[in-house]
Amino acid sequence: MPQNNGDIVSQDYIDLEFYQEVYPIRVSIYETYNPGSVVGVWAQNSDGKWYQLWSGVPQSVPHKPRIFSPRLQLCNFKTKMIRLEFNHDLLDYYTELDAVLLIGTSELIVPNNNLHNQNLNDLIQHLGYLEYSSEDTYNLTPDYLKANQDLSILKKTLSKHCKLFKSMIVDNMSKGKLVSKIGQHYQSVPPLEEAFNSLQQFLQEDFPKLIRDIQHSKSSTLFEQDNSPNDRFSISLTDSEYQPCGSFSALPDETVLKILKNLDLRSLCCLCRVNRHFNNIARDALLYTSLNLKPYWYCLDTSALNYLASRCKYLQQLDLSWCGNYNMIKYQDFIHFIHTSGTLLTHLRLNCCQFVNDTVIFEISKVCKNLKELCLRNCMGITNEGFSKLECLELLERLELYRTNIETSTLCTILKNNIQMRHLNLAGMHDRLNIDEIAVELGNSCPYLESVDFWKAQTLTPHGVRALSHCSNLREVDFGWCGGMGAPGDSLRALLSSCQYLEKVFLAALRGLTDRDLEPLLQCQRLQQLDLLGARSLTPDICYKFILFCPKLEMIDLSFCEGISDFIVQEWRQFFPRVSIKRSFQVTSRDML
Repeated sequence: MPQNNGDIVSQDYIDLEFYQEVYPIRVSIYETYNPGSVVGVWAQNSDGKWYQLWSGVPQSVPHKPRIFSPRLQLCNFKTKMIRLEFNHDLLDYYTELDAVLLIGTSELIVPNNNLHNQNLNDLIQHLGYLEYSSEDTYNLTPDYLKANQDLSILKKTLSKHCKLFKSMIVDNMSKGKLVSKIGQHYQSVPPLEEAFNSLQQFLQEDFPKLIRDIQHSKSSTLFEQDNSPNDRFSISLTDSEYQPCGSFSALPDETVLKILKNLDLRSLCCLCRVNRHFNNIARDALLYTSLNLKPYWYCLDTSALNYLASRCKYLQQLDLSWCGNYNMIKYQDFIHFIHTSGTLLTHLRLNCCQFVNDTVIFEISKVCKNLKELCLRNCMGITNEGFSKLECLELLERLELYRTNIETSTLCTILKNNIQMRHLNLAGMHDRLNIDEIAVELGNSCPYLESVDFWKAQTLTPHGVRALSHCSNLREVDFGWCGGMGAPGDSLRALLSSCQYLEKVFLAALRGLTDRDLEPLLQCQRLQQLDLLGARSLTPDICYKFILFCPKLEMIDLSFCEGISDFIVQEWRQFFPRVSIKRSFQVTSRDML
């Protein structure tokens, strides 16, 4: 259900825990390399629930470091947990952060006025203490020495412009049931005085306008609810005013379902409230064959999962990534959902779900016999015993186990039983697995393998690389930062010679690479991306050949390739604009003199 995604899609995130709880007024993100990808800032309250302090679109900004400080919404609770969300669509390469600074107060301080949801950032802008750049309003580094100087100035005049709300009012309000309900829909709760003034302003100004708008719309509106005779409400129109355009309910159900398939999950739930006919058809199981719940990670809980269970009779694809943190979903409730709605599942994504444990994996292996895709990134609650339950699956084509606790023998058995395996992600495992053994098993049991991610696997040696040469359908390989490869010798040549369909090859930080190791890759006419970061012995000749003879090449990373000068890179960029040639900042001996 791609329609569930909003205008801004969060692709990944990081959580940051600070030492002291504060009422946040500023989050400053030190973006060092390729800035512009931060699209969301969230804060977590004491109950483990997340609230969004800021959201925005990804930015296309100059490639230079900056301090990114978006204006935050008023937050009426203390926090020490901040989540940053990223979208990299506008970046042509990965981003890097150096630090994140959280600035806040020990007590809730708001501007001394009666405007709803005003905070210190609004006051600072009103007083003109902070001059924003016309090119980048979120950048605090036009003069980095003056970063956060506006807060220092405000601190000196705080009593003049602000008022302090002690816990007698604010803390008591936050504990009330009514306020808790309101807090589910709003980021903050205004103090009592603000609430009264806002209501008075609404009754005096906005309410009369609303009445006039309703009276004006009577001449062109017809609304009817069919839930019960008592719910009926209609506005009579003259024959000249009303032009019948047919009844939506007269359409065949098949046509209506085709229309409703374009709606997001939230809209389908709202549609159930229109009338009895819409309620029935919006619950049709054919609308819920694919369920993407990742965009609702911050509010999805057990009750929401149970609410959807009755509609998922034909569910085939389920994405619960990022959901269920901090006991919002208990593993027993997910197991109940799987037994109710998971028998037809072919694709299941549970990345970063804290409720996933050995029992969950055991139930998945019993119920979801048709699984082709299983993604368990960062599911640290699963032990090797739990993973062993997956040995009974036989149709897996994609398996993602980034930073998990699976052991070598268990994974080899899973691979042996799933000969249709096409995509395997074992990134971030370091020395937890014997990657050579796994590579040998892939070469023996998975002839259709298309992509393998061994990023930072320290136990991959030339022996394992050579074993992968039996997987001649490979399109993507990531051996970046695999320190155990050393000088690959003929093993890499054997792999590149056998795999003529390669499109993406990542060999970052393999400092022993030579021109001879890479020569067979010139025959891969589908090559699109090549990462050679840190290959010190490469000459300009081999790199020039890649640019010249690989017609589909889009990106090549030559950062920290000491044998290739910046002058040559600039020349290539000028003559081959179709290829994005990456070059990180680096200091040469001449610069140090």
